[in-house]
Amino acid sequence: MEIPPVHHRYVDVERARVFYREAGPVEAPTVLLLHGFPSGSHQFRRLIDALGTRYHVIAPDYPGFGYTEVAEAFTYSFDALADVLERFVQALALERFVMYVFDFGGPVGFRLASRHPELIAGLVVQNANAYEEGLSDMARAMVANRPGVEGAEQRVGEILVLPATRGQHEAGATDPELLDPDAWTLDQHFLDQPGRKQAQIDLALDYHSNLDLYPDWQQWLRRHQPPTLVVWGRGDPFFLEQGAHAYLGDLPDAEVHVLDTGHFALEEKLPEIAPIIARFLDKTSQNTRHHKEIRMKLAIIGASGHLGGAIAREARARGHDVTALGRPTVDITDAASIEQAVVGHDAVVASIQGPDHLVPRGAQALLVALPAAGVDRLMFVGGGGSLEYEPGRRYVDRPDFPAEYLETATDQAKALEILRGSHSAVAWSYSSPPPVDLVPGDKTGAQYRVEASDTPLIDEDGQSRITVGDYVAAIVDALENRSFVQQRFTVAY
Repeated sequence: MEIPPVHHRYVDVERARVFYREAGPVEAPTVLLLHGFPSGSHQFRRLIDALGTRYHVIAPDYPGFGYTEVAEAFTYSFDALADVLERFVQALALERFVMYVFDFGGPVGFRLASRHPELIAGLVVQNANAYEEGLSDMARAMVANRPGVEGAEQRVGEILVLPATRGQHEAGATDPELLDPDAWTLDQHFLDQPGRKQAQIDLALDYHSNLDLYPDWQQWLRRHQPPTLVVWGRGDPFFLEQGAHAYLGDLPDAEVHVLDTGHFALEEKLPEIAPIIARFLDKTSQNTRHHKEIRMKLAIIGASGHLGGAIAREARARGHDVTALGRPTVDITDAASIEQAVVGHDAVVASIQGPDHLVPRGAQALLVALPAAGVDRLMFVGGGGSLEYEPGRRYVDRPDFPAEYLETATDQAKALEILRGSHSAVAWSYSSPPPVDLVPGDKTGAQYRVEASDTPLIDEDGQSRITVGDYVAAIVDALENRSFVQQRFTVAY
């Protein structure tokens, strides 16, 4: 018999001291468990025991839940919870994981996935709703409680007491003797701590923000097609069974299991659910390893240039086949020339610059040529000048932008507009370095951040910088992981 040791730890991140449970070998595939309301990571204790001998399992408590500590001035919203989770993932240097989302874990986790698609190796969705059809009348009534609505805080406060907490666990369950009363007792213990009920009221009044993001999350699922397992308790009084099947509209290959139990499905059905999850994780980890082992055939247009050459070297070092293309072998403004040069490749990297608006003309030609060549992946190496220093204001438009770089930066910004305005089937990504400090140097081994963003990533000293070596490593990572599809991403320490 194997039972994993479970470590109980804290990590300090900006605005929070996050408590988390951790089990399993760190070299194994990672599973991030995101809990629901009104619980905490303790809801996963038995699942951690079931998975922790074979997988690296991590379960944090959000601010306002469990043992995590925040300052009294912390403002509770789902965006704020996602901010803390994002910093938690960065603090633990988690590079890729299967994400288990339950209840509140859905809106928190989907925010993280939207910001960092490169992190998500797969999803386990357990009674975490992302579709209008999954909302019961009870859920809709709770969503209607918003700031400024008369009586809203009082109505939310009425569910933060022990009978209501216990009822959330018991509703829909088929065998009450399988429910551990410690679950709702511990939930209520944390709800009764100073400041916690107000935190939950604030979050409940912000829940409507999640519905506003449903279309964005659904689009993310359609674009990225993460391997997904949906496990659902059909007796959930909040999230209806229709919410489980709705995922198939965006993820036709998802695996869906609906069980005769309630909202807290693990409490009653762990012996059934844990093997389903384990099989899914086994399959997903095998596919991920296979994906990492695949040698890609890359056509790099501009491989004789500074960044194009660095990308080519990094790709070759990882075992990929690289075809170096330049002006003698391809006309980047001519779709027929591009098609002939890149046919048979898995992806095209375009690292180009030149006069007469060559960059935007090249972007237009690539969007025509790649589908004709049967290539669906494009990495467009762009500039940092089109990043924004404040909403709607780009660095390239500042009066003090260096004149010698203005034409290229303007062309690169136009290329991004062309990509974003296209209805092409090409899965493009546009990379932007920091607007100023893309500094010479090899890979450093330091941790850097990669985000889909129109603003630079700033460190605690107010700087945005990255070495060329680390920048091109992030670009090749995005190609390997097929991340940031139809998105601009940027990289910095």
